[in-house]
Amino acid sequence: MLPTFIISTILFTLSHARYLDLNSTSSNAAGILTSTKFDYIIVGGGTAGLTVAKRLSENLRNSKILVLEAGRSGIDDDLVTIPSNSFSFVGTDIDWFFTTTSQEHAAGQEINLSQGKILGGGSAVNGLVWTRGQQAEYDAFETLGSEGWNWDMMYSYMKKAEKLNYPSVTLIDEYGVAVTASSLGASGPVELSYPAYIPIQHQKLVEAGIELGHTFNTDAYRGNNTGVYFSLSSQTLVPVRETSEFAYLDTITGKTKLTTIIHATVSKINFETKGSEVKATGVQLSSPDGTEYTAALTSKGEVILAAGVVRTPQILELSGVGNSDILSSLGIDVVLDLPGVGENYEDQTLTLLTYALKDGFLSFDALKYNSTLLAEQTALLPLGQGWLTFAQAVVDFEPIGQILNASEIEYAKQLFETKPVSIPQDQFDIIKDQVFSGVPQVEYLLFNSFSAGGTDKQPNTSYISMAVTHIHPLSRGSIHINSTSINDHPKIDPNFLDSAWDQWFLAKASAYGRKLLQTHALQEVLVSEETYPGASVQTDDQWIRYVKEGVNAGYHSIGSASMMPQEKNGVVDASLKVYGTRNVRVVDLSAMPLHISAHTQAAAYTFGEIAADLIIADSRT
Repeated sequence: MLPTFIISTILFTLSHARYLDLNSTSSNAAGILTSTKFDYIIVGGGTAGLTVAKRLSENLRNSKILVLEAGRSGIDDDLVTIPSNSFSFVGTDIDWFFTTTSQEHAAGQEINLSQGKILGGGSAVNGLVWTRGQQAEYDAFETLGSEGWNWDMMYSYMKKAEKLNYPSVTLIDEYGVAVTASSLGASGPVELSYPAYIPIQHQKLVEAGIELGHTFNTDAYRGNNTGVYFSLSSQTLVPVRETSEFAYLDTITGKTKLTTIIHATVSKINFETKGSEVKATGVQLSSPDGTEYTAALTSKGEVILAAGVVRTPQILELSGVGNSDILSSLGIDVVLDLPGVGENYEDQTLTLLTYALKDGFLSFDALKYNSTLLAEQTALLPLGQGWLTFAQAVVDFEPIGQILNASEIEYAKQLFETKPVSIPQDQFDIIKDQVFSGVPQVEYLLFNSFSAGGTDKQPNTSYISMAVTHIHPLSRGSIHINSTSINDHPKIDPNFLDSAWDQWFLAKASAYGRKLLQTHALQEVLVSEETYPGASVQTDDQWIRYVKEGVNAGYHSIGSASMMPQEKNGVVDASLKVYGTRNVRVVDLSAMPLHISAHTQAAAYTFGEIAADLIIADSRT
C-alpha cells in the first residue's frame, strides 16, 4: 500500500516543469528565441525528442539546446497520468486529429489516426504497453543497408532506457506474473511495472492461449517474444503513467543550457546552400496566435527532427526537401530532391472482436454505469490499488504455424509468389522469410471495454474487445503535403490492405481470435454469443469483407523518412542524417524502415538513445 502523501510528493515534484510557454504573455520564450543561437534545435518534444534532449543536456553541458513542442505539458492531467485513461485523449486538445485518406481496399474508409500533441508525444497517450520484437527483426535493419543497426547494438540501448520494478510477491502469487529481470534494464529513466490490478478476463487470456497450445513466455524481452505473456507497462509503482516528459525532461539534474518551449509549432527548416553543401541555419515557428518566430542555429549547430511519422516528412517537404515533382507543383523551391521523403510509410492493421461479460464480471464499462464503483476505484488509486492502475497486462504474439493449418500454409506460399507493387523487393524478401521461419505475425490482446460493435452495446453491461493485429503487412503507403501550410494536415495514405496477403491473413487471424475467445478458459467469463462481428461471419469471404469494412490502424506508424541507402529511397543514413544535408537528422520512428512484432513505444525510446550517442560522438570529433 502506497500512502497518499507519496503520490502528492511525486506530483508536486513533477509540477516544477522545465519549459516555457509561447502562448503565455508572462513567459520569456519569445525573448529567448530572438536573442539566442542554439547548438541543437529539437523539433518535437515527444518520446524520441525528449530522450535526445536529456542525453545531450547532461553530456554536452555547454551546448545550448532548444526543444520546440507544438502541444502542452501533461503534468497534473488525469487524462495522461492515470493508467486506465490510456487512449482517452482521442478528440481532446492533445489529439492531432489525423485521419487517413479514403482507403481504396478498405471499403473507402477514412480511418482515425489520432496521435499525441503533447510533451511526451505517444508515450503520454498510448496504451502503456512495453514489448520487444524478435532478434531477426532488428537484424533486418542492417540487412536493408544500415551498418551496425542490429539486435546486438540496439538491445543495449533498449536496456539503457529501462528501469524494471520487479513484480511483488502478491502479483506473482495472485496472477502468476513472470519476467526475467536480467533481460531488462535496471537503472534507466523509464520505470516499467506491472499494474497492481489485472482483471480476470485478462488473466483468462493467458489460460486461453495455453489451452490452444501457445507457449507461456517468461522471458519475452531477450529477442524471442513468441507466445502469451504478462507484458510490462510504462508506469511507476505509485502508479503514474511514465512519459518521456516525466522520465527524461523532469529528471534532468545539474546545470544545463536546455530550453523547452511549448505551444511552438515549427513550420519549416531554414537552409542555405553553398556549392553542393546544404546547411540548416534554423527553423521557422509560430505561436497559437499566429505570431511567427525564427530559432537560429550556431555555425556548427544541428536541427534534430522528432516531430513524428506524420509531421517529420511534412516539415521536410515544406522546407524544400523531398520529391521535386510534389514540391514544384505547390510552388515550393526545391532545396534537395529526395524522393524517399514521405514514402515507405506503414502501419500495422487490426480488427476487433467484442463479447459481453457474464453477470458478476465487470470491465471498465461498469465505471460509466455504476457511480458507486467509480467512487470506490477513484478512492483506491492514491493508495496504488484498484482498477485505475490498469491499462494492459497480457499480450500474445504468434507465428503463422499456430494460426494456419497445413493447407492454409500452402495457400500462403502461393500468395507470396507475387510481390505487391508498393513494397520494395528486399523488404518483401525479408518479410517472406520471417513469415515462414516462425517470426510472429499476429498479436492478440484485450481492451477492457466495449471497443467495436456499433449500436449493439446494451446498457448496464460490461464488455471486452479483442484486438487482432497483423504485425508485418506488405502494403506500403505515403505521407505527402497538399498545401504550403503546416496547419493543413498532409495526405496520409497507409494503403491498407493493398496486398492480397494482408487481407487474407488478417481474416484468418481474426477467425482464430474467435477461437481464442471461445476457449473454455474465456468462456468462463464471457457470454457465448459474440456481439461483434457476430455469428453471420463464418466463411472466408465473409471474414475478408469484415476485415475490409472494419479494419483499424494499429497506431504504430513508421517509415516515412526511412533509414536506408539513398538508392533504395532512403531519407537518412545510418547516422540518421538526412541525405544531402550537413546538419539535419531524423531521430523518431519516421526513420525506422521495417516493422517489428512489438508495440513501438520502446523502439521510439531506443531510437532516441542511439541518436543521442551518435550526436554526442560527432560533437567530439
